[in-house]
Amino acid sequence: MIVTVSMLKKQYAQYVNPLDKIRRETDKGNLIRLNRGLYETDPHTEPYLLASSLLSPSYLSFEFALSYYGLIPEKVMSITSASLGMRKNHTYVNSFGRYEFGDIPASAFSEGLCYVGRDEYIVKMATKEKAICDSLYKWKVVHSVKQLEELLFTDMRIDEDEFFACDFTELKRLAKLYKSTNLKYLIRFIERIKNGSGTRSNAEQISYSE
Repeated sequence: MIVTVSMLKKQYAQYVNPLDKIRRETDKGNLIRLNRGLYETDPHTEPYLLASSLLSPSYLSFEFALSYYGLIPEKVMSITSASLGMRKNHTYVNSFGRYEFGDIPASAFSEGLCYVGRDEYIVKMATKEKAICDSLYKWKVVHSVKQLEELLFTDMRIDEDEFFACDFTELKRLAKLYKSTNLKYLIRFIERIKNGSGTRSNAEQISYSE
């Protein structure tokens, strides 16, 4: 369970110095410090379920979400999230792991999200289509559809089978929200696929419902 210092002060109100009690419980391992003023009581909590509590507003995305959906083969070392209005990247490290946050445009922030978790831990995460768009927004800028394909399947190591199983109508809708060069080329790539001139153009392998 995630608890704040304010909650703990009330819980330990009968002690002469509640802050000393908090420090003692932390030393014993009964409280695990997440960030300034924020603690977790269960050491077995899945680390990704704590991410949104460290920085708000935010949701799980980028490499973590790509790995979660099987879009990339690697097991990621950091828990990555999209944030809003922070202006710069933020990183937090605690006993549960390394948490990285990076901004995306406000126009795209609230779109393409779902909920994951269990019990009292319910957090927002990008859908696989949104995770692709968020990631492309943060990667190096490309200048052609060919470079976009190389970025997707070589640099980012996106699995082609998983990519072509995406909902291309949703992917295109989300891409329009970023006003980003990379996302504009993603839209062009999708159009080429729709017209049968892109990679893996077999219509039976494409999730496109327009």
